Amino acid sequence: MKYGLVLPNWSAGSDVGRLVEAAVAAEESGWDGVFLADHLIFPPPSEVGAAASDSEFLPMADPWVILAGIATKTSRIGLGTWITPVARRHPWQMARDLATLDRLCNGRVILGIGLGRRPDYEQFGRVWDMKGIAAQTDEALQLISELWTGKPVTFDGDHHSVTGVALLPTPVQQPRIPIVVGGLWPKRPAIRRGARWDGIMTHFPGDGILPGDGISPEQHASEMVGYYRSVASRPGEIFLPANPASPSSEWTDLTHELGATWLYTAKRAGEWTLDLEQISQGPEAPQH
Repeated sequence: MKYGLVLPNWSAGSDVGRLVEAAVAAEESGWDGVFLADHLIFPPPSEVGAAASDSEFLPMADPWVILAGIATKTSRIGLGTWITPVARRHPWQMARDLATLDRLCNGRVILGIGLGRRPDYEQFGRVWDMKGIAAQTDEALQLISELWTGKPVTFDGDHHSVTGVALLPTPVQQPRIPIVVGGLWPKRPAIRRGARWDGIMTHFPGDGILPGDGISPEQHASEMVGYYRSVASRPGEIFLPANPASPSSEWTDLTHELGATWLYTAKRAGEWTLDLEQISQGPEAPQH
């Protein structure tokens, strides 16, 4: 079992170096991975279409730039996103950036991906069409994985095309950087996407991030992992919360029974400041 810490980008304010300091403290204290959110704006305007002027935005550091800084100050801890909306970026640029980062950190990158949030598209003139974004995402992931081979790639898809290009250097990790898929259970497309790649980092009601719906976290987690295993052809990463909103005393035992490979600690926006002393207590200490 590994222990992941989702660092709150917004809590660093404009002093983005504090995120690097937090990751260094996490590595020194026994955490196995740090993950950063990937939003253009935070907090997002209302999902129902509030104007940008109606929101007070907080500084939101770019996760991959911060992870590059963390890479130069650490040697062991995994570095990832929770999550990167793949359709927001050019796949060839993502392939190049992440291969470079994987070289910089000697093979510690974890690519957490998802569709993203409506405001990160619509506020920048993009159409929020989940079906279309899902199709773009699937096609981009296929292209990225091919570009990571370092061999010349010709690709002609519905959304992207390249002709006879090879991107070097390749990632350190082979056959490629692991791709773990986020989403919102009980929606199932993200689970199926994770089964096609390298695992799931999916939120569910009552997990400590999403509000509960009257069903216990244990039941949601069991059904989610059960469905994942029913559609996955091989083992993959399974991220579950270390402390869901209202766990039973058997929660830890259940995570082992379900075969969780990571227990992550995260808090809702606004509920957690970037407390280095608290992070330094290690992954098995309560995180407030």
